[in-house]
Amino acid sequence: MHKTIITILVAIAVAGCIASYRYASAHEALPVSLNNGRAPDENRSIAIFEAPVNPNLPSVLIIGDSISISYTLPVRQRLEGIANVIRPVANCESTLTILEKLDHWLGHNKWAVIHFNAGLHDLEHVQSEGVAPGKQIMLPVKEGPRWVSIDSYRSNLVKIVERLKNTGAKLVFATTTPVPAGARSRVPEDVTRYNEAALNVMREHGIQIDDLYSVVMESAYRFQKPQDVHFYQEGSDILADHVAASIKAPLTGKRERDQKNLLTRDSAPEFTPERAKRARSNNS
Repeated sequence: MHKTIITILVAIAVAGCIASYRYASAHEALPVSLNNGRAPDENRSIAIFEAPVNPNLPSVLIIGDSISISYTLPVRQRLEGIANVIRPVANCESTLTILEKLDHWLGHNKWAVIHFNAGLHDLEHVQSEGVAPGKQIMLPVKEGPRWVSIDSYRSNLVKIVERLKNTGAKLVFATTTPVPAGARSRVPEDVTRYNEAALNVMREHGIQIDDLYSVVMESAYRFQKPQDVHFYQEGSDILADHVAASIKAPLTGKRERDQKNLLTRDSAPEFTPERAKRARSNNS
């Protein structure tokens, strides 16, 4: 009896591997990596992890920087049974990086929704403006230019949107999350400026907005690390709730979010050192 059970389990495992292989072969460029059995904290340190792909579910692609790395697993958990949540096994960094690698990340797959962001790396200060990805080192604000100027950022986003539109996927752009006071290589006020530039592009192209900037200002700021753009797990979970909802809306045919809630300089709460300090104090 024991041998029979083992035989059955082995057969099921082999069948599953064959099915997964066949599906992966048909989607050769699938940039998947979402679940390797490691704990969430370990996962964040290595980007992302092998994900099971259900061919009966729509596939969602998340493109973003390290902020998205931390919320990808929670988003996948929230959309379990609804969609395959896929992410490149890399920090997608700036708009320059995305333009360079986008075709590879898209592959030949059929994407139902593409949720994307770039901004934090575009506005970071580095040795040289506009230098190719992989050759930059972050510098203190006063010691180098922004990696991508705001004008180049705007034009790069237009190119990215035009390429993504060709996929036929529903597109969702996530606004860039705040930079807290004291961050070494970024100016907090730049986030609002770059977000405004991005939002103008997205409005012109009719792209759905996932306003993660406002989500942080309203609640997740309590869980942002001091002088650091990254979040503790509680903050990533809050972002994941919002990201999952923004992806689920076009998947289920629901109306897009009210565009009146888009970020504007007048409506966005100001991220001040005093507010951040008070938030951390309340959370301790």
